[in-house]
This record gives sequence, structure tokens and C-alpha cells, in this order.
Amino acid sequence: MFLIDTHTHLFDEAFNADRSEVVNNALASGVEKMILPCVNPQSLEPINAMLKNWYDIFYPAVGLHPEDITENFENQMDTIFNFKFLKPPIAVGEIGIDLYWRQDNLDLQTKVFEYQLNKAVELNLPVIIHCRNAYKQIFDVLEKFDLTKLSGVFHCFCGGKEEALQILDYKTFMFGIGGVITFKKSGAETASTVADYIPIDKILLETDSPYLAPTPKRGKRNESAFITFTAKKLAEIKNISEQEIISATTCNAKKLFKID
Repeated sequence: MFLIDTHTHLFDEAFNADRSEVVNNALASGVEKMILPCVNPQSLEPINAMLKNWYDIFYPAVGLHPEDITENFENQMDTIFNFKFLKPPIAVGEIGIDLYWRQDNLDLQTKVFEYQLNKAVELNLPVIIHCRNAYKQIFDVLEKFDLTKLSGVFHCFCGGKEEALQILDYKTFMFGIGGVITFKKSGAETASTVADYIPIDKILLETDSPYLAPTPKRGKRNESAFITFTAKKLAEIKNISEQEIISATTCNAKKLFKID
């Protein structure tokens, strides 16, 4: 069974100098499929270039990241959702609410998030949710929807047990687990202890590369090959084999995103 990196920005300029090598590193590490979430209109052509060069490996997701929203968001979303990828998008993302960097445009972020959730329902696609310091706001929006018609993943889940239990109540949503679970942090409720609450059939593995490299690569540029460190740590947390982690999370990703 191979690994799936369900969230990587390998189209980012951080990889311009050695992108082919990074792809080969991933394949050598057993990562055979990777999902590329769009963040803004400038992401579209670079993602398409990835599909042109590695059609069978990469899958696009289409969306507007909350940090990239402008006052001309209607034009941004028209451009994004009308773009013709070389293969159909398998998700709407990366979308959501981020109150870490800005709190003054919550109404705008909420409006754009709701719009994109409606697009996901219309397109019958799962969503990739970016949530930072905004779980309550995200939950408030989701509960306006018929959640039998929505599914998706909370990318880079960093909430506590309370947030995890709320998401589990949604039934059709999963948790994106990345390098953060390998970080050491003081306090009883670390990312690794919260990960232990989450059933294995609700977990997807991801890197968010080039960000959030796991220990022992922390502080360096992240890449999809490093997902193996997260798989190893999760196996330790769950007290099961790495192969069981790989098998379960790959099956989860295939199911949610309808990957062959």
C-alpha cells in the first residue's frame, strides 16, 4: 500500500530549483499520489504545470485561501472556478477562516467561505478546510448547511479534544494530520495526545509542504517524502504498525477524494 499526501503546495516557488528531485524523493519514499490545493488565482497555472509533467501523480483542488481574499473576491473566484485544469479537481480547497493573521475582515472571510461551500455542494466535491484560531466561526458556518451533502477534511488539525469531538459529530468529515504531531509542546493537550482521540478511519496524512516540516526535519523546507515521519509518529501514538497507518489513511483518502 502506498502513501497519499493529501495536502502539498509542491507548485510553490520554494521548489522551483529542485521540483523534479522532490517528486522523485516522494516516490522513493512510497508517496505515489499527492493533492495540490489551490490558494489563489496565481496558483492555477503552476498547478496545471504539475499535472502536465506528472499527470498520474497529482490531483488538483480548487479554492480561494482565506489569507488571499481581496475586495475583488468575486473576480478571484470567477477566475478560480472557471479555470480548466488538465484533470478535474477532486476537492474544493483550500478554503476556510483564518483569524491568526487578520480579524478585521471576518465578515468577508465568512461570506467567501460560505460561497465556496455552496460550490462544493453544487459540484458534489469534498472540501479542504483551513481553520486557524477560528473553530467556532467555522462550526457556525457549517451548521447552516445540510451536512449530509457536505464532506471534507479539516486540514492541519490543531484543535483540542472539544473541537475533535465536534468534528466527529459531523460524520462525513476527516482530520488532516501532519508534522505538528511530532512537535514537542508543554501542556497536557498536545497535538499528539489529541490525535489519539481520533479514530484511525477519520485520519488523512498530509505535509502542507513547504511548511510545517516534522521532527527531525523541523525548521527546514517540508516535502512530501517527510510524510513518513508523521506516519511513524502516528503509529507510535496509536500503538499499531506503520503499515496499518499507511493502509488506513490511504484508504480514507481514496474514499473521501474518490481517487482510483
